[in-house]
Amino acid sequence: MNNTTIAVDVAKAVFEVAVSAQPGHVRERHRLSREGFARLLGAQPAATVVMEACGSAHYWGRCASGGATRSC
Repeated sequence: MNNTTIAVDVAKAVFEVAVSAQPGHVRERHRLSREGFARLLGAQPAATVVMEACGSAHYWGRCASGGATRSC
């Protein structure tokens, strides 16, 4: 079972991303553009993605689920 969690602070231009494979321990931190974030989602194995509730959260949630990242 994969316990990786990707936490995202969604913004208009720059996304702050933290990747954790173990509770309480951040493995990676990224500051990404929209395109970079879509590439990161496509390159990651299955993971739990958490983000704030905002206008674009539904869009990014669809991109993160079910391999839809190829079209984001």
